[in-house]
Amino acid sequence: MVAFLVSLLACTTSVPEIPAGNATMPDVIMVSIDTLRADHLSSYGHDRPTSPFLDSLATDGVRFNHARSNSPWTLPAHLTMLTGQLPVTHQVTDDHLALSSSVEVLPEAMREAGYATGASVATLYVSRKFGFDRGFDFFDDHDIKTEKENLRGSVIAEDILEAAADWMATLPEGQPAFLFLHFYDVHYHYDPPPPFDTMFDRAPSKSDRRFRNYYSHKKKPLTASQKEHQLAQYDESIAYVDAQLKAFHELLANSGRKQRWVVTSDHGEEFGERGSWGHAHTLYAEQLRVPLIISGDGLPKNKVLSKAVGIHDIAPTISGWVKQPMSTVDGIDLNPAMNGTPLPDRAFPAETFRFKTRRISLYEDGKRIEWDVRKNKKELFATDTDMLETKNLASSDKEGVKKLAARAEEVFGRPWIATQSGELQVEKGVVLRNGPSKKKKVKQGDEYQVLPYDAATSFQPTGSTDVVGPWRSTDPPPDGSPIKYRSEARTDGISLDEATRKQLEQLGYIQGTDE
Repeated sequence: MVAFLVSLLACTTSVPEIPAGNATMPDVIMVSIDTLRADHLSSYGHDRPTSPFLDSLATDGVRFNHARSNSPWTLPAHLTMLTGQLPVTHQVTDDHLALSSSVEVLPEAMREAGYATGASVATLYVSRKFGFDRGFDFFDDHDIKTEKENLRGSVIAEDILEAAADWMATLPEGQPAFLFLHFYDVHYHYDPPPPFDTMFDRAPSKSDRRFRNYYSHKKKPLTASQKEHQLAQYDESIAYVDAQLKAFHELLANSGRKQRWVVTSDHGEEFGERGSWGHAHTLYAEQLRVPLIISGDGLPKNKVLSKAVGIHDIAPTISGWVKQPMSTVDGIDLNPAMNGTPLPDRAFPAETFRFKTRRISLYEDGKRIEWDVRKNKKELFATDTDMLETKNLASSDKEGVKKLAARAEEVFGRPWIATQSGELQVEKGVVLRNGPSKKKKVKQGDEYQVLPYDAATSFQPTGSTDVVGPWRSTDPPPDGSPIKYRSEARTDGISLDEATRKQLEQLGYIQGTDE
């Protein structure tokens, strides 16, 4: 095993001998640092030196200043990274759901292109329990099987990289590798090992863990000094992961392997900005604005792109390197943008239905709507100029709210259709059509969305006292029912009209089909 922590590569045990790679096919190292906010990296403007290695990657590559996640929690966001599909498409928005086996994943595309595929991950929600091992030749989820084990955070960056290095040592010489690395160290409890635990403040203690979840913090917020200490620990955890990644990079470089790195996060963290602490409950900037750095062999250097991109662009970008385009992706290949082609205008949806929340979001044309569809409460932010979304413009720009809400309904789609008139009733969710409602009257031919996507929906035909159903998108109504789920339907905001598709093909963002 490799002791990465002791003076980086000055190991107390022998380093595995990693064979030389492929001269024409660089290794692809895809890194997800769970719960990492973009604004806590030095290269994104943070005032602490948290990330010297990641900053060097940014200097040697491309840093995307406005990268967006589409979910504030781990499972849906990572499925998006590895499929290129938004949650509104893959629809795995909670932990009772699983990705369809028909959906292609990035490691399958990389293996088809001749890469050995490996992964070392540190959380239950990126484990084989949820099918994340599909397409990987090697997959180590460190035997995390329960939520209790997951929250313990016992799998640290050294463990992740030791497993990865040991696997790469088994590869034949000349074999290129696609390696997916997931780190949990920056997730609460933010307890890095020595010497990082005193890098910016005192060492952590058991009493520091007194706020157990989002709701307990709302009732009894941290004091100013407690908050500062937690922020210091968070930054120390980033610095710890950064140092381990630097060691791993050096290990591969010393083995003569060419590398390309993609570094991002699934979501950020709320540090009291909205009255609480944590993630998964809301969709504000502190949770959806994540870092994205793409760097390495043969890629442009020292570039910063400011226009919005998303983590759903990662899979098509990587598969673009190996000329193995993936089917049914919502993201775009970012390689044209990295080489100077302007990024297209796009809408960026997000949602969270975790912990009984019911929120959707849409960012487009510099503004973003935060929509609590359970309470039908809307907020509007000028996200491009107010990066931390500190000012709610909903009361002063009612027309803007109305316009973006209507646009959100288009983007989230209307895959359901009423085949006769009646009243819809949704259990633990809402019907989204001209606003959200638990019950909504519809006419024959009306189309609508149900949120969460798999919520149980019943129907009472007009003039009848009988209620039929319930049905779900995962168990749709049979033919002849008064409502129909069109499983083939794609959302309006994701499917492209022919003119837009041709434009993106000409710009090089998507690949045309042969006729």
